[in-house]
Amino acid sequence: MDITLKQGDSDTLTETITGLDSLATYSAKLYIKTKDGVALDTITGTIDTLTITYEIVNDHSKLYAVTTYAYETKIWDASDHVYTTSYGDFIVQAALENDPT
Repeated sequence: MDITLKQGDSDTLTETITGLDSLATYSAKLYIKTKDGVALDTITGTIDTLTITYEIVNDHSKLYAVTTYAYETKIWDASDHVYTTSYGDFIVQAALENDPT
């Protein structure tokens, strides 16, 4: 699944996990990297039952260059069970106005 975001916009990404009974002992992160693997941003997810919410804020996204990055989300528990739950292109498009204030 690809994610598209206008440069400078805030966004809330929600992911529902299947195949597990609970995420009570899990942590979650969204990793955004250049196509060469250089880290751009890491966002910690908020977990509620089997739903994870990632908040992208303006302070971060206004610094993203207009280009296509790669992303993946990972969840893991204390026993080191790690799962990549989604991945794809993270596309940042130019905005007509980055900060309307």
